[in-house]
Amino acid sequence: MNILQNLNSKLKIETSESAASSDAINILKQFSKIELPFDYCEIVSEMTEIEILVDNDRYFRIWSPDGCIEMNEAYQIQHYIPCSLAIGDDEGGSALIIMIGNKGFGLYKVDFGDLGFDDAEFISSSLRSLLVDGVGLEKI
Repeated sequence: MNILQNLNSKLKIETSESAASSDAINILKQFSKIELPFDYCEIVSEMTEIEILVDNDRYFRIWSPDGCIEMNEAYQIQHYIPCSLAIGDDEGGSALIIMIGNKGFGLYKVDFGDLGFDDAEFISSSLRSLLVDGVGLEKI
């Protein structure tokens, strides 16, 4: 099932850029300290820098592979939260990070100004769960 074609009814893609190349995805795989989730790879293989509107109220963004590398390096995400990878943001000062946190492996939200394992808020077990099933949308 295609994630982006089966978005939850509370979500709307507002803007996006072209799909990531397989080379860009492979470079991110080499950069990342964790295995890239299949659902992230599926999404960026269709489009990148996706701005998603939630309930006609707020936005979040899923970065391109190049954007992931740039932002993870700029904010030293792996220094503060080892074995993690920031893949987007809520356009309100928080990163969306794939990591193993207090509720296991999944997608967490962490403030850019207070990056830390203990401050991570669990959103959902996967991007698919968030985007298709709507699990965790209220936390974005």
